[in-house]
Amino acid sequence: MRTIKKRPPPNELVEWRQARNAAADDATWPFNYDAMRRAPAVIAAVNHRLFEEQGGICAYTGIRLTFLGDGEPWFHIEHLKAQDHCERGEDTDHGNMVACWPEPNRKIGVEYGAVKKGKWPLPADVAKFVSPLREDCSVRFAYKRKGEIEAVRADDAAAVDTIKELGLDHKELRALRREAIRGALEPKRRQWLKLAEARKIKAEMERAEAELNSGGNVSLRAFCFVIKPVIDREFRKLEGIRNSRSSN
Repeated sequence: MRTIKKRPPPNELVEWRQARNAAADDATWPFNYDAMRRAPAVIAAVNHRLFEEQGGICAYTGIRLTFLGDGEPWFHIEHLKAQDHCERGEDTDHGNMVACWPEPNRKIGVEYGAVKKGKWPLPADVAKFVSPLREDCSVRFAYKRKGEIEAVRADDAAAVDTIKELGLDHKELRALRREAIRGALEPKRRQWLKLAEARKIKAEMERAEAELNSGGNVSLRAFCFVIKPVIDREFRKLEGIRNSRSSN
């Protein structure tokens, strides 16, 4: 995962929440996510805001998200704090929502990410979850060249639990990461990435992330937070080879 910098909620959501929160009759004017889903303009605005602030990639897996030709999202709104654990209005709080793969209501055949997470963690166990909103989220997970994931520190119980509860080391997701890494390191199926190419790829990803974090509307490379540390290691290795050759 990479750290997501939340943006202000869309006006449509702000106005809807204000009206529902002020309503005296929750039976007639429910203040919850199910009611929000029945407000097309609100749900559309939220989908686009989440997509934009995440650079078009899944909050948990890094898989590319998209909109279909008719404007329908090929992703769903995920609650960091599960809906079942939310108090009144919490499940419509922009700060509790992220965009995740797969498409809405798909449950069968998905064994990782938001579907695997389900209702985890319980409110009493929230410290066991490394949320993608945490500032240190990006530095608590390590990725290897074959797509494996592990906690940077073996004693980081929350990172270990998050990998397990979200199925982040599932074989299918591991294979997707491996192919993304291979596509970056071997763009023309060569054995070694050239140093100039490594610099270019790294600079492009860093530029995109910096622009996104500054409020820009850019698309991040799928699995960028996986590729970048692997590129960094390859970059250091290639520089070491170059320096070794120049000293001989």
